[in-house]
Order: sequence, then structure tokens, then C-alpha cells
Amino acid sequence: GSTYVDFGVTIGEGTTLLPCVMIHRGVEIGKGCEVGPFTQLRPGTVLKDTAQVGNFTECKNSVIGEGSKAKHLSYLGDAKIGKKTNVGAGTIFANYDGKHKHPTHVGDGVSIGSGSIIVAPNTLPDGLTTGAGAVLTRNSKIQEGETWVGLPARALPKRSN
Repeated sequence: GSTYVDFGVTIGEGTTLLPCVMIHRGVEIGKGCEVGPFTQLRPGTVLKDTAQVGNFTECKNSVIGEGSKAKHLSYLGDAKIGKKTNVGAGTIFANYDGKHKHPTHVGDGVSIGSGSIIVAPNTLPDGLTTGAGAVLTRNSKIQEGETWVGLPARALPKRSN
């Protein structure tokens, strides 16, 4: 399969581009990243050093933080993702409400479960965990380090030690 890299793209040293990748104008990719296979990076996308985006993942106008991963079947639109965050397979950042595009901000060390839907605008604080299939509705009131599950998602009670 072919890989397409438009002009005006910056690719850092040690980055690997796998087959069938499409990288549009103005995308910035840091050092030691891994992109693909079958990945589309649209305008406004920035991958910080050692970020990974993989199979059938599309990023549009998003920043993927250092060491963060979105490896499988995901759409990241208008997202700002912190460091060492994992975006589980099949996660969708639902950024369009029918009239306007809205951003989602994701902190450091977040673990987003497979099949989650993040409805923008939203802020996911540091250390958040979502269970598989969680639907975080717009403007959810999420606290740092919580675990959210369900549809619509809700916080699990904290466990006492």
C-alpha cells in the first residue's frame, strides 16, 4: 500500500511511517513516533515525541501528547491530549453538534476504555479512567483520578482502603 505525505509536513528523527498512511499539509510529527498502518493525519494535527497512532485512526486538528497512544479504530477531532494517555480501540471524540465544532481537553495519564464516546465540549482531567463503552456527555463534571463507566457515564464511588 502507498503512503502519502503532503508538502509542509514536519517529521521528527526516528519516526516510523507504516504502510497506507495519509499525512496532510502542515501536520507536525515529533521524534520517535509511530504512525500507521492505515492512519490519516489531517491539518492541524501535532504528534508530540514518542506518540503513537495506529490502525484506522484519524486525527483532525488535534494534539497528541508525548508518549500517548491511539492505536486502533479511533477518531480524534479537535482534541488536546496530554502525556502518557491511552485512547482505547474504537474511541470517538464527538466534536460536532450539528452547527459547531467543539474541543475536548484530555489530561496526562488518562486511560480511555475501548469503544468510549467523548462528547465535546469536555475536559478529562489527569488520571481519569473510563470503562469500555463509556459515553461522556458534554461538559461532564469529572474530577481528577476518577473512574467513569456507563451510558451516560457516571463516576464510580471511590474504594476505601
